[in-house]
Amino acid sequence: MNITSAIPLSYFLCLATGYLGIRLAPSLGLLDIPGGRRQHHGPVPKVGGLALITTMALLYLFAGLRLPLTGLEVGVLATMGIIGFLDDCIDLRARWKAALGLIIAVLLAVGAVHHLAPVLVPYQILGLTVPPLPWVATVLMMLLFWCIPHAFNLIDGANGLATGYALVVVLSLWGRGIPHPILAGSLLACLSLNWPKAKLFLGDCGSLSIGLLLVMYAQKALAMPSPNHLLWLFAYPILDVSTVVVIRFVTRQPISIGDRNHFHFQINDRWPSLSRLSVPFLLGLAAMCGSEIYLPGQWKVVPYMGLGILVVMSTYFMALKTIPASLQTFIPRLPPTIDPTLANQEDPSGQPESLRTGQIG
Repeated sequence: MNITSAIPLSYFLCLATGYLGIRLAPSLGLLDIPGGRRQHHGPVPKVGGLALITTMALLYLFAGLRLPLTGLEVGVLATMGIIGFLDDCIDLRARWKAALGLIIAVLLAVGAVHHLAPVLVPYQILGLTVPPLPWVATVLMMLLFWCIPHAFNLIDGANGLATGYALVVVLSLWGRGIPHPILAGSLLACLSLNWPKAKLFLGDCGSLSIGLLLVMYAQKALAMPSPNHLLWLFAYPILDVSTVVVIRFVTRQPISIGDRNHFHFQINDRWPSLSRLSVPFLLGLAAMCGSEIYLPGQWKVVPYMGLGILVVMSTYFMALKTIPASLQTFIPRLPPTIDPTLANQEDPSGQPESLRTGQIG
């Protein structure tokens, strides 16, 4: 099967399994009920992740395609999907999801470093030279495999955001000459069912497993000899989650309790008239950062511009949330309001999060 046929085949198959999941969701108990920070109208099926995973499994099993993952990676990916599915069904405690995710991260890190060990050389991360020691690489890989899937889950709080960002990552890797057409086609199908009006959500099953799959694909392509490429590719979720964690820490709020401090929430709440543009805007910035892995030298200004805007936005939101109001006279400020047009957008979780885990985009 070539690329030109893999994309439409995976798209229509995922579309069909998505509609089937929508019909079965009520009997399976996979409905997202509005309430609290969940502002969508009526119950919405949480079956997008199941549709995507089913599509990829069917095509790799029966279409004669080779899955670019090891047996260990397939096993932990399936485990992550099961963890997410259980959370969609019975709301697992955040600490259990974090602990299980950490075990998965350790297993993947050990396996990845085992394959990289023969080619390990001194490498740079954020300008610092790191010695080619397997244990150091294992710790760094563990952080990558643990933090990024949860960060991806965290940004999953507005229609089209997480799925669109996953497409940004896939297309960025494609720009570097590493295509993943089945994942691209499946993500396009999920996006068409989730944005602009959501017929389904990814659910934790989807956001956790897709986030992990993206990290595994990116690690294989970019980890050596320039791991900084990974930071560029995942700059948006890293900065978004870092902003939320800093705000909660400074304001002495529990790290595990969800709020509306993520970029998409702050944009929608502070500038309601721009709420319909928040997702395309954030995806555009993510794409600009991700372009660092494939643009030639003379175009490197593009990712730096995207990163600069994200950093300014992060600093601005942190200042508004952490500096006492009496000292904010130098900060342009609009009173937070809730836009009623957000009613069809999903809120990530409403459940406790541990560095946390949210829901679809």
